[in-house]
Amino acid sequence: MNAPKGNHYLLEIGTEELPLEFLLSAPTELIDKVKAALDEQALIYGEVSLYATPRRLALIIKDLPELQEERTFKTKGPPIRVALDASGNPTQAGLGFARKLGIDFSQLVQETIDGETYMVLNQKQQGRPTRELLAELLPEMVLSLSGSHFMAWGSNTVRFSRPIRWLVSLWNENHLPLTIGPVQSNVVSYGHRVLSDGPIRIESVSGYLPLLEKEGSVLVDQNRRKELIWQQLQTAATQAGGQVQPNESLLDTVNMLVEHPSIVTGGFEKRFLEIPEEVTTTVMTAHQKYFPVRGKNGELLPCFMTVSNGREEAAEMIRHGNEKVLTARLEDARFFFTEDQKLPLQDRLEALKGITFQKGLGSMYEKTRRLEKLAQQVAEALNYSAQDTQHTQRAAMLAKADLVTGMVFEFTELQGAMGRKYATLAGEPKPVAEAIFEHYLPRFTGDIIAQSPVGIAVSLADKIDTIVAVFSQKNAKLPSGSKDPLGLRRMASGIIQTVLENKLSIDLLALMRSAYQSLVSSAPATAQFQDEDTTLDLVNTFVLQRLRGMLLEQDNRYDIIDAVLESAKAPLSDIPDALVRIEQLKTLTLDTEALKKIYEPANRIYKILAKNYNPTATAADVNTEHFRDPAENTLAEQVNQLETQAGSLNYASLISCLSELNSAIELFFEKVMVNDPDDAVRKNRYNLLSVLNRFYLQLACFPKLVV
Repeated sequence: MNAPKGNHYLLEIGTEELPLEFLLSAPTELIDKVKAALDEQALIYGEVSLYATPRRLALIIKDLPELQEERTFKTKGPPIRVALDASGNPTQAGLGFARKLGIDFSQLVQETIDGETYMVLNQKQQGRPTRELLAELLPEMVLSLSGSHFMAWGSNTVRFSRPIRWLVSLWNENHLPLTIGPVQSNVVSYGHRVLSDGPIRIESVSGYLPLLEKEGSVLVDQNRRKELIWQQLQTAATQAGGQVQPNESLLDTVNMLVEHPSIVTGGFEKRFLEIPEEVTTTVMTAHQKYFPVRGKNGELLPCFMTVSNGREEAAEMIRHGNEKVLTARLEDARFFFTEDQKLPLQDRLEALKGITFQKGLGSMYEKTRRLEKLAQQVAEALNYSAQDTQHTQRAAMLAKADLVTGMVFEFTELQGAMGRKYATLAGEPKPVAEAIFEHYLPRFTGDIIAQSPVGIAVSLADKIDTIVAVFSQKNAKLPSGSKDPLGLRRMASGIIQTVLENKLSIDLLALMRSAYQSLVSSAPATAQFQDEDTTLDLVNTFVLQRLRGMLLEQDNRYDIIDAVLESAKAPLSDIPDALVRIEQLKTLTLDTEALKKIYEPANRIYKILAKNYNPTATAADVNTEHFRDPAENTLAEQVNQLETQAGSLNYASLISCLSELNSAIELFFEKVMVNDPDDAVRKNRYNLLSVLNRFYLQLACFPKLVV
């Protein structure tokens, strides 16, 4: 929002060390809340910034006015047809509304809203001082931030991500008192736990960031801190004779773990390079938050870098400690890698009986058996060759076997990757080994998807089986709000991405039904499931929500998306086909006249039929003996002709044919009353319109369009 130059405000919330997940989400969430509140209060403002370190959140709002603008509140009362009698005098309803507001009826005015005239009270409210509003609004917004494992501390009942230890609240150069939980604000902040000497008095909002950096050894701005870390990493890597590859996720993580970053370079013995590279790098990045160092040709070097938050003079001690920890980790990995190869993946299948898939849904062994069956059905649906089908069955059987290896038990992030490695070492065909890895894809937002035929089949089957199995339970842990403990949203998105990026024409609904039936038929007698239709409706709705979200992200109009997704042709039975229809509607909506010829009759027929629509009606269900007007014959003849050639029409041709019916449809409605008193005549007309409606619904549910 544009604003004149004005007053600046600072709120610093000092805490114990905040969790990483909270620090990654809180800045955006609090900024959104603050902007929404300022807009609601009609406060003009300039830049809103939120800075974060492990021990503080700092909100700065620039260019605020001294006073809130004067506002007019509108209270709508009853329509004048209710509030006034025929003579224009107030009725009991009108007088009652005035009494409720504590005013005289004469203070009300008449105002037309959405075509209806109402009695309305317009009240002006003088603007309040901005400082008062901030002191009232900000504590509530801070305490409403979301996150897991919030805690109370001391004797108070207020909960926050971690105990709040101090507050700085400053309006320009002056203290603006406010209270959050048990903590009252002042103008004193604190710097780095180790590098700062004591309390730091904040003299002004504009001086806050440089003062904390100079006297507190705290780089509060996380963007500057991140840039500095990356520069330091590159410099240190060059000095070590290598390079550091970009890793945004790891960089974001370490950035939120430090207030005063410095790089410590360490090393490990070359013998650990004999371990598969994915193991070594996973140990470094996922477990130790280290940056691997690579040579000029991309080869892994026996070197790592860690981002320290301590004294630079303690670098040698920090290096030694981290090298000791990493060596122990890599020794474990080396041992597991050697031991795991003594037992082939196939011989580990029985051990899967000891791993629970999900509570109430049996073991991972039982899931594997279902996966074999469903993956084969995917292969058949996609017309795989005999060899690819055979490889699919083999990959499905071995897909989960690495879960019972020592390596994956210790380093769970390596599931799939180690399965691929062990399968390759055991001489399994390359498509089988690759599919064991690919079936977990995508693992996170922006990750690659399965691309090999075998990998695609096992990936789709695995995700469909899991989603259907979870939704089949009466007390299932379904995604809610930001919570999705089983990663079902990611799986649903993965299914859609796999289908779209590989341009697969496959009936996902049929596979979901098959997955449900396989689950129920193989479950113990004591297992309890929701019925098939209920489960599949829930799954269909869930996956469609993900598809709708992805389509919106691609800048498609929401009404066009809804029109296609709610058409008669189930989108999940052929997702690429749904995308073709979206493109056809986008083209159609660019031509007002062409759209009118389709939209108006489609919308009218849809609404007239309502519950009387017969989706199974064909031309054979329309009896010409019940026609009462030539307009019925004319329309029926053209509909019959359309039905005869419909199977050979693409969507562009279907739109053209439906457009040509426009004159016959207009004549029909001009001459014919659909809801005839004669039951047989009325039903016959319903059938005729139902056949026509079915053709429109093959394209889209046109009433969903906003025209």
